[in-house]
Amino acid sequence: MRPTTIPSAYAYLLSSAAPPAPATVMFVQDVGAIEAVRQISTDRAPLAVLTEQRPGDHHDAARDALAAAALHQHRLITPLDNEWPAGQLAHTSGFCPPLALWAHGDGHLNDLARRSVAIVGTRHPTTYAQIYSMDIAAGLARHGITIWSGGTAGVASQAHRGAYNAQGASVAVLGTGIRNDYPADHEILLGRSPNTLVVSEYNPLTMPPAPNASAHNRLLAALTRACIVIEPGTSHGAMPVVTHAETYGVPILAFPGPVSTLMFRQAHDLIRAGRATLISDAEHVLECVPVLTPNTGQTPDETMPEP
Repeated sequence: MRPTTIPSAYAYLLSSAAPPAPATVMFVQDVGAIEAVRQISTDRAPLAVLTEQRPGDHHDAARDALAAAALHQHRLITPLDNEWPAGQLAHTSGFCPPLALWAHGDGHLNDLARRSVAIVGTRHPTTYAQIYSMDIAAGLARHGITIWSGGTAGVASQAHRGAYNAQGASVAVLGTGIRNDYPADHEILLGRSPNTLVVSEYNPLTMPPAPNASAHNRLLAALTRACIVIEPGTSHGAMPVVTHAETYGVPILAFPGPVSTLMFRQAHDLIRAGRATLISDAEHVLECVPVLTPNTGQTPDETMPEP
């Protein structure tokens, strides 16, 4: 069945093309979503586009996604909508934007991306990191800054709690469908605040792990004005966001910890190498990233720097 509406076409594309899918994104920009689906579903699209598609019945998947969205009050944000952060999601040689985004919760995505920071770190933080993740997030939220994270456990969840406690806004960019929170207890965390927006480039019913689930890290970096690293831990889970942020020219800020623990080693290395600026509270963040402060007279550059 050929999609006859823009939402059904984008729902199909979000099912068929595992992100990032640069050839598919460009193809949709050239011919439109409905025509793109017509050619993809009949194997008539360019080879570069077809190689980005996954097998499966994506018409049924799109129908199920739209039904779930209607039932649970999700919405589909496409590049045709004024809510789409067109500047920050511009296609460059170093960045591939999503085809569209599913969202759940209040808040205008473009507005929430204007004055925003990403907070990243380990999923198994020490008490020290938990306290300061909440403290910095709450302090920034009181200044009207939107707190963004990858919606994972640990430092990210504490950042959301800090924003919630300060009655501020937060956004979680998930690496799975928004109907399948991962870990499962995050449905309670992310659904408790009317000021939390959950977004994903995967159809709502996509189960974890989603295809190339780490692709959401590039969106977290692209849609924020600074990246704050708090206790990255001994794994490399937080570092992909840092790498993307550096590529896009987004400032990196790092919170220091005890030198006796390996949990802060990567944050200290970023500072020592000059890749990150040391911060210890929300005021330091505002000093380091003037664009976050509305009374400076600066306005956020709507276009991502070309790497």
